Amino acid sequence: MTGRNSREIMMWRPPAGWDELSAASRAAYLGQRGMQIPLRPADWDSMEHEQRMAYLNWTQRILHDTPEARAAKWQEYGKELRAWRVLMGWWCLCLLVGLALVWGAGPLGEGLWLRVLITVFVLGGYAMAIFVPMLIARPVPPA
Repeated sequence: MTGRNSREIMMWRPPAGWDELSAASRAAYLGQRGMQIPLRPADWDSMEHEQRMAYLNWTQRILHDTPEARAAKWQEYGKELRAWRVLMGWWCLCLLVGLALVWGAGPLGEGLWLRVLITVFVLGGYAMAIFVPMLIARPVPPA
């Protein structure tokens, strides 16, 4: 496949069961048949940006989307999700401790309206400063 343009290269379709082959098996398969998928095809300089991205996505899917790579992505996602949950738990614990200080024996005496006002302020501030950004930053599973 060396020296060919991107359309000729992308017309090649992998055999059945290609998705289950490891990176070494894929390289061996291509090597046995004398096929080489270049990083840059012969028409790279004349390609538009969208065509280049389509070609790079195709090579990524054909060469690098192996079961090992997918498992590594899921493992990394699991680590990120655990870290996110720990951080969320930490912030919830801090919120509960702060509210316990407000509602427990504290310097506020019997001022119920002041405790309610502080609680509303703390819950609103927590939601805007911590909870909403943390929900937005939650890790997403790999595609």
